[in-house]
Amino acid sequence: MSIMVQVETNPTPAPQAGTAEFALLAGFLRQMSPAAKAITLTQETQLLASGILDSLGILQLMSFLSDELGIEIDDEDFTLDNFETIGSLIAFIQRRQS
Repeated sequence: MSIMVQVETNPTPAPQAGTAEFALLAGFLRQMSPAAKAITLTQETQLLASGILDSLGILQLMSFLSDELGIEIDDEDFTLDNFETIGSLIAFIQRRQS
């Protein structure tokens, strides 16, 4: 009797925490938020629910992204979908840069 184990591989993994956008965001968040310093940040880290960002923090973050990356930010960009997690924020940045 033999047992076969099948290992699935993902040929196109999602962007990992080592991306330039992740490093930029993590540095900013750790600098401005004590809550961000206290945990390990990942792409799944909740920004609002964890207390890392509040309404003032979102404005500071958007100003930072505008200055650092030249991203033009519109009023309609201020949605929960864009700020729910670090990953969703990275996706927002990538959409705006393309």
